[in-house]
Amino acid sequence: TDITERVRAEEQREILIRELEGKNAELERFTYTVSHDLKSPLITIRGFASLLESDSQTGNFDTVKRDIERINNAAETMQTLLNDVLELSRVGRVINPPSKISFETIAREAVDLLAGPVTERGVEIDIAPGLPEVQVDHVRIREVLINLIENAIKFSGSRPDPKIWIGVDTEGPEPVFSVRDNGMGVNPRYLTRIFNLFEKLEPAIPGTGIGLPIVKRIIEMHGGKIWAESEGAGKGTTFKFTLPVP
Repeated sequence: TDITERVRAEEQREILIRELEGKNAELERFTYTVSHDLKSPLITIRGFASLLESDSQTGNFDTVKRDIERINNAAETMQTLLNDVLELSRVGRVINPPSKISFETIAREAVDLLAGPVTERGVEIDIAPGLPEVQVDHVRIREVLINLIENAIKFSGSRPDPKIWIGVDTEGPEPVFSVRDNGMGVNPRYLTRIFNLFEKLEPAIPGTGIGLPIVKRIIEMHGGKIWAESEGAGKGTTFKFTLPVP
């Protein structure tokens, strides 16, 4: 009936309005965070450019060299940040159409691509046998695993025996894939914050804080969901996520 169609159209309109409001809020947070994070290296560059001018006039060339190094480091930080922002903007565009592929194959490819840092840190990686097939953009999901494994390596702390487990739980209504480590762990109250753009719980650890937001966006682009679990400091972290299966 006409009334039913009008009600349905109104419900659809409300859904679209809520989605648009959510996108606008995300854009505002994104703009604020990017402008805030870009200010820091800019302030550094301006400050040391001023010092460089005065030091060069006094002929203090040792200090001049240090000034130039600080400026170069700040410029590299800004370049890294801009590259990561560009990568985040590209995530919404699927590189390849979804195809059927074994999740184990993707996991082994990701581990092979990270052979350098894995060997350097002495990380043992255990990939569960018989991981199921998934219907995904192969390249993007490999990117997810690379990000999660790199994250686990970075947060392995000073453990002499860093280890990462890649597995799946098939007991529920849909497979739940996981990347688990025995590293530094996360305070449970911060578990939702780690997916926020540029969120860094450990400022001393290298990175721009954009890897996990990229992971979240790729998983959601596939219609899945991702979350993190940890019992706290020193207890390791597990990232769990769902993906479409054939």
